Amino acid sequence: MRKFFVGLGVTVLIIVGVGFGLSVWTKNSTSTTAQVVDLLNPFVREETVYVKTTRQYDHHFRDSADGTTNYAYNTTSYNAQGKPRQLQYTAFGRKVRAGHYLKITTKGQDVRQWAAVSWNEIPSKAQDHLK
Repeated sequence: MRKFFVGLGVTVLIIVGVGFGLSVWTKNSTSTTAQVVDLLNPFVREETVYVKTTRQYDHHFRDSADGTTNYAYNTTSYNAQGKPRQLQYTAFGRKVRAGHYLKITTKGQDVRQWAAVSWNEIPSKAQDHLK
């Protein structure tokens, strides 16, 4: 019985260690793999970050469902405390207008949603980096 609990404890420690290790590995990676890992990792929390849009997109691709062109942007985002993180978000069917601000809800590198916001809606510590 003791061996069972020791084995169970070791298994739990390995799972927790792998979960936290993966969240560190995906922190500034904009790859699809990082997005999927963060989506599935229970140790990664949702967070709101802010970006200033640019004209330059990273790549574009044709949507297989309706044939529209989608645009992927790699950018530096900032949370409410002003902490930076690399992030990729996608504009579906259109390019974003440069010089605007977005509020993005993420779970690690997985973008849940984004919306345009005004300058006054951005926390002051994030504003310091987005000027």
